[in-house]
Amino acid sequence: MHEEQRSFDGTLVAVSYISTLVSLLIIPILIWVIKRDEGGETEQGLRDVMNYGISYSIYLAISSLLMIVLIGFVTTPLIGLALVIFSICGAVKTAGGERWRPPFVLNLL
Repeated sequence: MHEEQRSFDGTLVAVSYISTLVSLLIIPILIWVIKRDEGGETEQGLRDVMNYGISYSIYLAISSLLMIVLIGFVTTPLIGLALVIFSICGAVKTAGGERWRPPFVLNLL
C-alpha cells in the first residue's frame, strides 16, 4: 500500500497544471492541501505547481506595476503567454508520468 502512495499520479498533477489556466492559485492550493500528506513524487509535483502559481503571480503583479512606466504593457502579455504555454507543457509532460518543473519558478515551498 505504501508503494501506491509513493507512485507518481501524473493525471492529478496534470489537472493541477490545467487548473492554473482558470485560477492561478486557488484550485492548485486546494488540490495540494488535499494530497500533500501522501508524500512522494505526487506531492513534489503538486508543490512544483504551487511554486509555479506563486512565482507567476508575483511576476504578473510586478509587470502590472511596470505599466506605470509603459514597459508593463509589453511584459504582461508575454508573461501571460508563457503562463499558458508552460501550463499546457506541464499538463502534457506530467500526464505522461514525467515530473516537470516550469522554467523561471522560484522554489518557495
